[in-house]
Amino acid sequence: MEDFLSQLQMMQHFMQDDSFKAFISHPKIQELFKDPEFREVAKTRDFSKIGMHPKFSTALKDPEVARLASKIDIFKAGLS
Repeated sequence: MEDFLSQLQMMQHFMQDDSFKAFISHPKIQELFKDPEFREVAKTRDFSKIGMHPKFSTALKDPEVARLASKIDIFKAGLS
């Protein structure tokens, strides 16, 4: 239960973070969420699984996507 509450708190932080909003709005990330396999991983809200997904890794190879991802303040979200 504590893990669930922690992840919920992180999601609340991200939904208020303009950098996260810009990242999630990028066309390559939007396209990624159209993939049923990735969507299933994303539903888990397990950031380590999401980050390790091959299609997510491929999306991060795009310089613009990587730049947007680097601006997300993961330290305030408690991921550090």
